[in-house]
Amino acid sequence: MLSLSNKGLRLLTGLLTLSLILGSLAVAGITVYLAVLAVQGDFSLLLVFPEGLQFTQTVRSASLGSFLLYSVLLLATLVLGLLFLYLLRSILHTLSRSKGFTQTLPIKITNMGYILLALAYAKQLLLVLVFTQDLGELSGLLGFRFQLLPNEAVYALILLVLARVFSYAFALQREYEQTV
Repeated sequence: MLSLSNKGLRLLTGLLTLSLILGSLAVAGITVYLAVLAVQGDFSLLLVFPEGLQFTQTVRSASLGSFLLYSVLLLATLVLGLLFLYLLRSILHTLSRSKGFTQTLPIKITNMGYILLALAYAKQLLLVLVFTQDLGELSGLLGFRFQLLPNEAVYALILLVLARVFSYAFALQREYEQTV
């Protein structure tokens, strides 16, 4: 059986803590940047794509309303990602301090599954908003198709099933402790 030592769990917890701090600073910086763009009247969309995909051309929003909608959805997506990291850090912290399953473990994994499910469709909505804007020279070259079941949604469903397994394991552990 694969297990991590307390030192390994503490190291991972420290790494996730650092990631949360840096991620929070990045989200704060992006918020300020988007606010400055809105005040200046420059409605250039800040594109955040998975797998390192980048546009060399800026995509401008058609109106202030669509720019604000995109910005709010982008910030909400980034905050959900930070919340996912926080829950993962919390799980590792709990595992390093206790023996066996705790009652909060299935709840945290369930919350992570729901957050991942929301992230999957929030990213889809971000892409829909980008591709409804004027892409300039790229409009004939690129397209986007909304997926009903993106990969992240499948991962979220796996997390939700895993949460049920841990819930059952916790119930068995509690029953065993009451028997002894």
